[in-house]
Amino acid sequence: MDSKKALAATATILAVFALGACSEVSNREDFAAALKNKTEPEVIKYAGKPNQIDRSDPKHVMYVYKARTFDVPTRKTDPETDVIFAPSTDGQLHVAEVVFK
Repeated sequence: MDSKKALAATATILAVFALGACSEVSNREDFAAALKNKTEPEVIKYAGKPNQIDRSDPKHVMYVYKARTFDVPTRKTDPETDVIFAPSTDGQLHVAEVVFK
């Protein structure tokens, strides 16, 4: 029984670390600055896979991240952060705006 408990504890700890690495929380200013003018692959490389992607308007793609940013003065986590892409002069979509909700 002790080996089963140790194995279960190890699996739990590994799961916590794996999930924690996927959801690093950033302050609003750093997050927005890091994503400014980035392409979709660059955003995913920095911020990870979004919780939702809205491509209903090809000229206005939106990535939705849940609990990914926080407000420094209040130290409260934003329930949602929207990363909005728009066409750039090079013809690719680049981050045009980051909205904290």
